[in-house]
Amino acid sequence: MAHTGRRLAALAAAGALTLAAGSCSRVAAGPVPSVAPTAPAAAPGDFAGLVDIGGGRSLYLECHGTGSPTVVMQSGFGNAGDIWSLAEAHPPAVAPGVAAFTRVCAYDRPGSLITTTSTGGAVTSAPSPAAGRSTPVPPMPRDPAELVAELHKLLAVAGEPGPYVLVGHSLGGALSQLYARTHPDQVSGMVLVDAGAPAHRAAQSPQLFEKGRYPALAPDTVPGYRTEAYDLGAVYDQIEAAPPLRAMPVVVLSSSDLALPDPMPSPYAATEGADLERAWRAGQDGLAAGIPGAEHVTVPGTSHYVQNQRPDAVIQAVREVLTRASSPRPTGS
Repeated sequence: MAHTGRRLAALAAAGALTLAAGSCSRVAAGPVPSVAPTAPAAAPGDFAGLVDIGGGRSLYLECHGTGSPTVVMQSGFGNAGDIWSLAEAHPPAVAPGVAAFTRVCAYDRPGSLITTTSTGGAVTSAPSPAAGRSTPVPPMPRDPAELVAELHKLLAVAGEPGPYVLVGHSLGGALSQLYARTHPDQVSGMVLVDAGAPAHRAAQSPQLFEKGRYPALAPDTVPGYRTEAYDLGAVYDQIEAAPPLRAMPVVVLSSSDLALPDPMPSPYAATEGADLERAWRAGQDGLAAGIPGAEHVTVPGTSHYVQNQRPDAVIQAVREVLTRASSPRPTGS
């Protein structure tokens, strides 16, 4: 896998968890970093800090830019909201790039990890992951419906009105689909970035899916910090049981070169890598085919983290969805 801590699970949302004990960097033993205090606004309307959602819990939210609809970004498994501010090539990164033409927000799911660092305004991959800034929530795994309700409340309490354009990577893409089906009037479009979907489960044998069904990080990834964990079966079950997705513009962005570790980590057999990659490709095709009118784009030169390797492609997809979402619908649609 990649050498930085942010590549936490290349196939987590597909039900093909590739984490091994040494696949992400660790911080030295010591106290868990405290959550960040509310930061002063960098520009009128900008916000970065903790939002009290009640019950003794706060979620870290960061919003920049102006305009409507607001773009809400959900990170992949293990990643906090900072991942959207990293560009390995083709700058700017997605968050500042989208903030140039509309409002954009990202947040830290409880149990997620910060995997970037900023020096002199330049965002780079951190040498080791750190605890996310939201209040930790035991127990794990989380209930997907609870995550949807949590984000819905966060946006309401923070005063960020919908409808939203959702941008979700990997597991965050699966959760974006569940959000859009649960709150159809609050979503006007989506960009799904190498996103997980029930089609990935359907493309695997039951035995292969079970091997990656419960993505979780090593307990000592950040000493003293409870990292997030999920039952992908529950995620996909809830998406399939939710009301159908209403008509909206959707762009499905898929990686061109899914990088699997060599050798494959336990519990996978060495021969199962090809099966996992075929299932991922079939799942991406199935995801796009299952959404009427969805545009499916395979982004050249990318592995799983499309948003960091080709942020320009994600920004362009957001522009397209915003344009289509604001266009009048044909009569009778």
